Amino acid sequence: MAKHGASFSNRLRRFDAYAKTLDDFSTKTLSGAIVTLVSSLLILCLLVSEFSDYREVDMRPQLVVDKVRGEKMVININITFPHAPCFLLNLDVMDATGEQEASVDHDIYKVRLDSLGNRISEVRDSQHGPHRLSVSTAEKGLTNDKSKCGSCYGAKLPSGETCCRTCDDVHRAYRNQGWAFMDPDKFDQCVQENWKQKLARQSKEGCIIHGFVSVNKVAGNFHIMAGESSVHDNMHIHTVYSYMPNDYDFSHTINHLSFGQKYPNMVNPLDGSTKSAPVRDLQFQYFLKVVGTELNYISKPTIMSNQYSVTEHAKQYLALPFTGGNTGVFFHYDISPMRVVYSEHQKSLSHFLTSLCAIVGGIFTVAGLLDAFIYRTETALRRKVELGKQF
Repeated sequence: MAKHGASFSNRLRRFDAYAKTLDDFSTKTLSGAIVTLVSSLLILCLLVSEFSDYREVDMRPQLVVDKVRGEKMVININITFPHAPCFLLNLDVMDATGEQEASVDHDIYKVRLDSLGNRISEVRDSQHGPHRLSVSTAEKGLTNDKSKCGSCYGAKLPSGETCCRTCDDVHRAYRNQGWAFMDPDKFDQCVQENWKQKLARQSKEGCIIHGFVSVNKVAGNFHIMAGESSVHDNMHIHTVYSYMPNDYDFSHTINHLSFGQKYPNMVNPLDGSTKSAPVRDLQFQYFLKVVGTELNYISKPTIMSNQYSVTEHAKQYLALPFTGGNTGVFFHYDISPMRVVYSEHQKSLSHFLTSLCAIVGGIFTVAGLLDAFIYRTETALRRKVELGKQF
């Protein structure tokens, strides 16, 4: 039985591809030691680099046809108008499907600025959601005095109520009906509040408009213009009334403008751009090409967003009496049929191990060839010296 085992071991030894030499027949040289140390150091450096590359996750882009339909898109806005008061400015949205929304006020906030650009207060005209306007102590007392239900003069508030306690309620009710709010002095609430005088005191102020709007993901535009905006027979109309200031202009700074959810390393071309209006009746136009962007992460939820490119144009218009003309800031956006998909990729463990074997085996093989070359060269030179040959 022992002989059978020894015989099997002997036969198995024949498959040994790494035959060993006796220590008595091996020679250690100084050049071999140097090659060994250098190759070991090089292997260590490459192993650390390969491990770092294995741990790194990279984003790979891919361009595909955007097949998503019926998707909504969020537009994030933050724009400063240093020479136009908040009550004068209105944000409107319209798209290629025919949908129009005049004087957008839900999820849109206005921050009043004094002549030096300092913040005065933040206002929100919307009645949507739990947010409430903050008012001064004097205005609180005035509101308490007018807690009685007043007439809306035939109009209705967006909530359907016909009880208008303040001038702003009357204003909102008229806007909800699409009626012109031409003469505030005709309404008791406005006269008691000195509404026109308050607007006159704000005429030299500036404004920051910020917030977001949700729109259909189709071509369209949103714009900020002066005066009351309304829709009559599918016609979009802006009216500047006599009690509104006429010494404003549309100089502006786009603090932030993006489409969709924010993601790491997001670049918005218009962020921080500033335009100056040397004359009042100037229209600024921005033409935006919006490209859907999808980010797929290995260990985080997928982010659906957008990026855009932009071209700009500005021209002067002649403002008609009692209208704002076409002056303002317009953002025309178009939707690309393509979508950019970024996907996270990380090298597999098998790829990492294969790279390690290639590094170790390759360097040791090259080092062995180099050591053999050096050793043979040294041996040949030594023999020539021993034979007394000149070289």
